[in-house]
Amino acid sequence: MEPTDKQAQGLYRLCYRLTNVIYPGWQYRSIEIVRINERTGNLYMLAGDNLDFEIKPTGGYEP
Repeated sequence: MEPTDKQAQGLYRLCYRLTNVIYPGWQYRSIEIVRINERTGNLYMLAGDNLDFEIKPTGGYEP
């Protein structure tokens, strides 16, 4: 199973936000795991020690 174009774009936006230092005091997060859930079609991402997100086929994500 392949991610949709919108999921790939959502993944890029989320990676950019998590790994870019935008604000003073903001700590970037390392991306630990990116996997696609074959059952739901959602992309799963684990960032840092305890942040996880699911990116839906429409490109939207939620923690």
